Amino acid sequence: MLYQNTLQLAEHTQGAYEITELVTEIIKDSKIHTGTCHLFIHNSSSAILISDTADESTKNLTADFMAQLAPSSVDANANINNAMNAVPPTMKYARSQNELTIPVTSGRSGIGVWQGIFLWEYKSAPVERKLTVTIMGEPLHKSFRLTR
Repeated sequence: MLYQNTLQLAEHTQGAYEITELVTEIIKDSKIHTGTCHLFIHNSSSAILISDTADESTKNLTADFMAQLAPSSVDANANINNAMNAVPPTMKYARSQNELTIPVTSGRSGIGVWQGIFLWEYKSAPVERKLTVTIMGEPLHKSFRLTR
């Protein structure tokens, strides 16, 4: 069985936004019991990732890491040839992913208890994003009892 839904996400500015509940609802709507859920964000300037939800500081540490990986400060840009101004963001985009696959188990997301699914937006201006969720697998099969 195959289920697919493409959503227009609300406008967000730079930062991480948890979409775990949204994905959970889509998996529930799909009626698929066992399979995989594939998420695809339709752009290169945001990412989909799994992160820890137990501690808010984890999100901040991830933001700090991404900033160090591909800085976008004026000082960093000053060190790059004018023709290469797009290099830091491009490097950041290359290290992130615009798709993610997770298991579907017992009709639910198979991510860990302390994990969440996040949209990571790189743009500072508010932008709408399109997310396609494709779920492949088997629906719950009801047991049949034969009687004589």
